[in-house]
Amino acid sequence: MQLFEGILVMLSMVLISNIMSRFFPNIATPLIQVVLGFGIALLSFVHSFELESELFMLVFLAPLLFNEGQMVDKKALWKEKKAVLTLSILLVFITVGILGYVIHLLVPLAPWAACFALSAALAPTDAVAVGALAEKVKIPHRMLHTLEGESLINDASGLVSFQFASAALLTGVFSLVDAEVSFVLISLGGVLIGVVSGLLGLWFIRWMKSLGIENNVSYILFELLLPFIVFLMAETLGVNGILAVVSAGLIYSWNYKKINPEVAQLNILSKSTWSIYSFSLNGLVFVLLGTQLPDLAHYVWKTNQINNWTILGYVLIVTTVLLGIRFLCVLVCNNFDGFKGKHDIKKSLLYTVSGVRGTITLVSALSLPTVLSTGDIFIERELLISIAAGVIIVTLLLANFAMPLLADKKEESIETNTEIEVQILRRVTEQLKRKQTEQNTSAIRKVIQLYNERIVSLVNHDEFSEKNKELMELVLVWQLKDTLELVESGEVSLQMVFRRLEVLDRRLFRLTHKPEYSKNSFYKNIIGTHLKFLGTRLTSFDRKKELKIKLKESNRNYVIRMLNQLDTTEFPPELIDFYLTRYEDRDQTVIDMSEDTLDEWLDYAIQLERDYIQKEFEKGKMNRQELTIYRENLSAIESSIQFIA
Repeated sequence: MQLFEGILVMLSMVLISNIMSRFFPNIATPLIQVVLGFGIALLSFVHSFELESELFMLVFLAPLLFNEGQMVDKKALWKEKKAVLTLSILLVFITVGILGYVIHLLVPLAPWAACFALSAALAPTDAVAVGALAEKVKIPHRMLHTLEGESLINDASGLVSFQFASAALLTGVFSLVDAEVSFVLISLGGVLIGVVSGLLGLWFIRWMKSLGIENNVSYILFELLLPFIVFLMAETLGVNGILAVVSAGLIYSWNYKKINPEVAQLNILSKSTWSIYSFSLNGLVFVLLGTQLPDLAHYVWKTNQINNWTILGYVLIVTTVLLGIRFLCVLVCNNFDGFKGKHDIKKSLLYTVSGVRGTITLVSALSLPTVLSTGDIFIERELLISIAAGVIIVTLLLANFAMPLLADKKEESIETNTEIEVQILRRVTEQLKRKQTEQNTSAIRKVIQLYNERIVSLVNHDEFSEKNKELMELVLVWQLKDTLELVESGEVSLQMVFRRLEVLDRRLFRLTHKPEYSKNSFYKNIIGTHLKFLGTRLTSFDRKKELKIKLKESNRNYVIRMLNQLDTTEFPPELIDFYLTRYEDRDQTVIDMSEDTLDEWLDYAIQLERDYIQKEFEKGKMNRQELTIYRENLSAIESSIQFIA
């Protein structure tokens, strides 16, 4: 029960972090999540969670990296293969060698193997952190693809290096030749297992479809289970599970290459599911990281073996060397742009600070053994773990505050041209109105209402709200006017409608606060203008009921008539339609619509919209990117027609 409660608390922190990021846009969400994790660890039992490396990689890294493998741009990844391999393999090994030596200089009592193990844990960047921080700034496409590819692969090289260093720490034996051969075999084996598993997954889906099993929920459940199966299979066979799940994700994404309605629906469902799943796991990763910090902080501040400021100095030195190696590598490679131009220092710095360290570093450090090969207790273990945690925090802070200075600010994405989209939607509603008959009135009115809601979500809300207020005032004035005309014609008595007039006037005053609708003005107008109609009439109960129905019907028809006469250039047509629908629906004679009829007119409207989109594109009013986004949005709406009623 305690475990379940802890998970609920951490998931709540993930949700809170997403809300807080809206109030603190300059602070990256992972940093907020780390702080929240630190806070709940101080205030509750959550700090009792222990991050076991194998369990962490299975539960968190396997599905996250599988999804990254599905989503990554394959063509761009292949195009940047030299840069990716340089950063994810060559740079990792260079970092392990140099940084291990530096760490041993700082902590000479620590065994060499432990220093190289820590440097191996610090070498790989964090895919989750890179993606989260990249959302805040505008990173060049080529650089972003390189960073994504690096973070997908360098976990494997870093973990293999860490495993060999840890083994040397436990056994006291290390062979460079054996390590190199094992690295190649383990990596190739992981890729092979991933490719085969991905192909088998595709075959399984197609086999299910050939049996007539068209159940998207089953397909998505299989997709969620696949990374766990692949990772466990790879680890059981002794190959790299990280590369296996990444490779499986790359292959499995072929499932969505084929274009047809069934695949489109499955693709939308898959993206929606993975977006929620990956968001939750991403957040939990950093909240969990935060929960580990109090114990480490306790060691740092309470230990008598070393000064606190000295530990902080170690963290800053290790971070400087770590990022310095990365900076020199990128600068020497001329930012992977070839040798056509000058070395771009600013771009090299952006590459450097983007190399954020995350939970894979902390999990690896926490898995350092507590007993050495000699049988002695590994006294420096907590110190090395504290250094790792400090480097993670410093790189996160540095990336959060330095990346906006080195990169352009990310512009708010405008998915489509709003004005053109509103015009298209209005043209669809106009066509629907022309098709309206007595038999299909209800169905078409429902479809128009759905389109009007879409238009309202796109237009300027302040302007729309003001126009809505004006039209609401007109509607109330029309009801007031029609009621007084009925009084003057003698169809109803002033005595009978006095209460209704008073209510209408009160609503007008609350809406506009105009003095002509105040209580004093109302009584003055009624008594001064319509006093002659004030008389006592003996009316039966049934007759009063009949007259009230007549009054409401007269008001309704009058409002509808006046709405139809309004100039659409003065008021948004969808706003007029909203009030028309509101008053026309009060007509009890409207024919009920069937679901089939509604679906038919929805299909017709969406086809009209699709045709108008194509025409706007052909006229040059919409670029290809806007066309693609618009079509994707329309496909999502079309696939959800079954949920609209």
